[in-house]
Amino acid sequence: MSEEATIRRGVRNARYTTVPNHVFEDVRLSMEARWLLGYLLSKPDNWTVILGDIARRGGCGRDKARKIVNELVKHGYADKEQEREDGRFGKLSLVIFDEPRELRDSAAGEGVASLPQTENPSTVMPSTVNPTLVNTDGLAKPDSSFEREREREDRRRSEALFYKSFKGWDRFDVSPKPPMLAEWFKLSAADQAECAPCVPLFLAECRKAGVKQACAVATFIKDRMWVPFLPRLAAATAPAQEATAAPFGKLWQAARMKQLLTGPKAAMPPMTRFQQDAIAAGTMDGEALQLERQAKHGWPAVNAMHDRARFGGGVTVAATLQPLAEMMEQVRVGTDRWTEWEVEHHRRGWPWLPAPGHVEWVWMPAGGPAGLETFEQAVRGNHDAGGREAAE
Repeated sequence: MSEEATIRRGVRNARYTTVPNHVFEDVRLSMEARWLLGYLLSKPDNWTVILGDIARRGGCGRDKARKIVNELVKHGYADKEQEREDGRFGKLSLVIFDEPRELRDSAAGEGVASLPQTENPSTVMPSTVNPTLVNTDGLAKPDSSFEREREREDRRRSEALFYKSFKGWDRFDVSPKPPMLAEWFKLSAADQAECAPCVPLFLAECRKAGVKQACAVATFIKDRMWVPFLPRLAAATAPAQEATAAPFGKLWQAARMKQLLTGPKAAMPPMTRFQQDAIAAGTMDGEALQLERQAKHGWPAVNAMHDRARFGGGVTVAATLQPLAEMMEQVRVGTDRWTEWEVEHHRRGWPWLPAPGHVEWVWMPAGGPAGLETFEQAVRGNHDAGGREAAE
């Protein structure tokens, strides 16, 4: 059965607004612009509207709200007026009309909404009187309170992102925070979102270059030193592609370390009766046995990588791991740094590397085990980026 739309109008009361039909038939206007025009025309003369009120009621951001206002100006449903105060230019306001500019006389249909603007004044003839701003329906004060509360919440989120991003910086805990935060709050929300994931990449690059202490956090932010690292982030978010990783190479190690740092992937079989009795009798260290069993059974994919590496075989990994691969440094087999990594693997219950054979250098996260936190932060940010990490 076909459906037919029926319009049913309710009983009229004192709270309704008459809007000309051409407002809804003007194909130049977006749905958002029609809504805003109707909303502003519903207000009494000299109504003051905060941009945040439009954003909240329209379910959009301040930039989108400003764009909708400009759309009304563009198509002649609004004019900007520069008020005068004691002979000087005052605030820039918006006059709303229920007809576009080409359909109205110069004195007809003057509207009523006054919206403070931050833009340059247009060439509209400035008003010589100051309209009285009337707050009705109790809307102005709640909207102002809402706007202030949202700004406070945005600032809290911004500050939380700052501390989360820079906590791994050299001497961060003992450094004064106001100069850092002053520069941080100068950034736009978009810049902060770009900067945050680049911090661990920058610190890894410093360690890789042998820099003992990075620059001041405020300098890093002010000079926008994260920008050169943005291509790496772009590569991480690109459509997943696969690459062949040679054993003990950067990509191979990136896939391997990511697997290890994100925890065991398989459950361990139960202990044998002999092992249980030995632990009970005190002839076997239960904790050491647990770590040994975890290394053997916890990461099947990593152990498969090791088996292939013994015969010179590589694995197929996600190309999105390239940013992690760039955080690696070469470690010579048999050196103190090599031993440090072996000890760290045993301490964490990770499977240690197979004998590298003729390979003299292997790639490991820059900075050694002491700098692993920075690499781990990058792993957490890149986790589940897509694509296959390592062939089973």
